[in-house]
Amino acid sequence: MKTLEKLLIFLNTPYPAASYTHLKTNDLFYLLLITLAVVMVIPYAFILNWAGMDHFDHKIMEILEKNKWLVAVLAIFFAPILEEPVYMLHLDLKKSSILWSLGLSLLLINSIWFPLVLFWMYLIFLYVKVKQGQTPNLKFVVYFSAAMFALVHMGNFTDFDYGNYFYLVPLLVSAQFVIGLVLSYIRLNHGIKWAIIFHGLYNAVVFIPAIYFYEP
Repeated sequence: MKTLEKLLIFLNTPYPAASYTHLKTNDLFYLLLITLAVVMVIPYAFILNWAGMDHFDHKIMEILEKNKWLVAVLAIFFAPILEEPVYMLHLDLKKSSILWSLGLSLLLINSIWFPLVLFWMYLIFLYVKVKQGQTPNLKFVVYFSAAMFALVHMGNFTDFDYGNYFYLVPLLVSAQFVIGLVLSYIRLNHGIKWAIIFHGLYNAVVFIPAIYFYEP
């Protein structure tokens, strides 16, 4: 309960730790269980069914059909190593961290360009504020970064009709938003290394069973 209490306090009033501490194994797995419990409440199947979205292809499904274990490598190792420095490194509001996030974000350019452009504008805004000696509101920074982390995952969907189904975007990325908030807590209390480890562990729990039992 102490871990959950700390997380809830952070989400209500985000704060940076005076110094990073080692994330204990039991706390790591407890945070994982909390995240999975919240995410599993989100009725994705119902949302897709209700909206008649079965016809939307998913990029992960395309990769699964060609090489299903490649998905595991990308999800467990590549995605956390790239996404955490992009979306979580700058949360310490240091100029160097913001520039690293901005530079590495160039590697995420794909057909879904508008979330990335919005993210660049946000990072440039942060950099200017910090360079001027101003401290941006950390609650805004944490929640906006989590939202950007979530929104970029719309790139996983192919042939998504934003004109007709724009109102479903928050529902489709709600799980990633929750994960982004938990990652923010870990990053600002335990450092970017533990955020990468948590992200990889979460993806392993989610993807490995799905890949193992997947049949084309």
